Amino acid sequence: MKPIGIFDSGIGGLTVAKAIAIRLPHVPLIYFGDTAHLPYGERSPELIRHYASRISHHLRDQGCRIMVVACNSVSSNALHAVQDALGPKIPAIDVIAPVIQEVIKRFPGGRIGVIGTRATIESGRYQEALNGHGCEVTAMATPLLASAIEEGFHEGSVSDALLEAYLGKGTFDEVDALILGCTHYPLIASQIRAFLPDHVAVIDSSIVVANSVAEAMS
Repeated sequence: MKPIGIFDSGIGGLTVAKAIAIRLPHVPLIYFGDTAHLPYGERSPELIRHYASRISHHLRDQGCRIMVVACNSVSSNALHAVQDALGPKIPAIDVIAPVIQEVIKRFPGGRIGVIGTRATIESGRYQEALNGHGCEVTAMATPLLASAIEEGFHEGSVSDALLEAYLGKGTFDEVDALILGCTHYPLIASQIRAFLPDHVAVIDSSIVVANSVAEAMS
C-alpha cells in the first residue's frame, strides 16, 4: 500500500500525523519535519514556497499517494507550489481549507478568532475565506509560540508567559470559536483553553484534517 506523505517545519505536524494514524491505522505514513529551516512562520513567502516544493518532490519520489501539508504557513503561502511539485495525480490536502469548512458549518456567520504564525496571519487566507462566508474574524500573529513549543518549552512557565502576553488582554473573549492556526498549538491546547472563557470553542485542525484525508482515500 502506498504511503501518505505528511510534512511540516518541525514537530507540529506530528499532531496531524497522530490523528491520521488513529483514523487510518493500516495506512503507512512518511513524515518529514524540516527542522533545518524552522520556523517557517518567520520566513518569506518565497522561501516557504522553495522549501515546500523541495520536500514535495522528495515525498513524491518516495511513492506517496496523498500529500498532507501539515503546516499552516505552507498551506497559506505555498499550496500551489506543492501542487505543482506533485503533479495532477497526487492530491494535496492542506490544514486550512478543511478547518474553514468545519467552522462555517458549526458557526455560520459567527465571530471567529484565529491565532497563528506571522506568515499565516499576514497571508490573510483565514480572514478572507471566513469573511467571505459572513463570519466576523479577529486574527492575531503569535510568532514566538511555535519556536518555544519546538524547543520543548510547553506545559510550563515559558509558554504560560507567552500566552499571557498574547491572550491575557481578552482579545478573544467575545468570539464563538478560536482556531489554532498552527499545528504546534494543539500541544498546548489545554493552556490556551485556560486563557479563554468557557463559551469559546477551541478548533484543533488535526482531527478535521484526518477526516478529510480519510474521505480523499474512500
